[in-house]
Amino acid sequence: MYLTLAFLLIVLVVYVLFGGADFGGGALEGSLTRYPHLRSKLQGKLAPIWEANHVWLIAIVVILFVGFPKFFSALSEYLFVPLSLALCGIVLRGTFFTFRKYDPEPEKNLKLYSFLFRASSTLTPFCFGLIVASFLTVFPDRAEASFYDMYVAPWMTIMGLLCGLFVMTMFGFLAAIFFLGELQLEEERKVIEKRAIGFFVGMFITGGFVLAWGGMGGIVDISDASTPMQIALQVIALVCVPIMWKVRSHVWYLRLVAGVVVATILAGWFATQYPVFMMFTGGSELTVQNSCAPDKTLFLLNVGLVVVLLLVLPPLVYLYKVFHGYTASNK
Repeated sequence: MYLTLAFLLIVLVVYVLFGGADFGGGALEGSLTRYPHLRSKLQGKLAPIWEANHVWLIAIVVILFVGFPKFFSALSEYLFVPLSLALCGIVLRGTFFTFRKYDPEPEKNLKLYSFLFRASSTLTPFCFGLIVASFLTVFPDRAEASFYDMYVAPWMTIMGLLCGLFVMTMFGFLAAIFFLGELQLEEERKVIEKRAIGFFVGMFITGGFVLAWGGMGGIVDISDASTPMQIALQVIALVCVPIMWKVRSHVWYLRLVAGVVVATILAGWFATQYPVFMMFTGGSELTVQNSCAPDKTLFLLNVGLVVVLLLVLPPLVYLYKVFHGYTASNK
């Protein structure tokens, strides 16, 4: 069970880092309206190759479906709306990227394609934030719940709005950091550095509102500095941010530290949530222990995950390497 949870956290972190940078490209592109040459370069980096990142999303679904079926069932029922909207954002994002790039006469609809691409790139991370925030609420029992209470109220909250904005800024920050390493000219790097700082400040502000609102509502304990999330934030503030500023001119170090920042946030949330997945008004809970599959199923799932990772990782790394070489030769 714990090995399965570890796999879930690792896959979640990988998806957020790479898929998040991909989704954040929409917000980053929208912030470069005065720099058409940079937008053109960014669009060259945002290519169908990034759709391969959804292999990690599929892995998350498989782990939850096979390893924690009761939780997966409740998740897909109560959060059907934001999950469906997130899926629509994923599909529409790839669709309008393709239309924009391969339309025989793109000039006619370029603005429309670009707007819809950026909007769908923003919709999905916002929905991810709504989903995360919903786990901090109390879900209604099925027998007593109205349609609104069951399918809308758990995610339509102020906390959900704030978490959605936080995830959007976090993904924009990742996109800016990843894109920064693809630029050679100092003037261009300064522009993207400013965008990265802006998104990071946005993360800080929206994250502060999340903690403040959660503290006022008794959702998050902000008085105890020893909670996992508080420890994660202290590590980011006292360790990661100073290091990130110091290594800002070293691309790979900067990417690594930025990845550690995001991974620390996810690990803090994961540890804070553990062992409860969902709480219900009747006092019952869905926990890691009471929603997991039998031990034999978990064992086979873990073996399957190891085999799949060994099969998928090498070609995926090679795919990124080939694509990076292709884009570099076409600058």
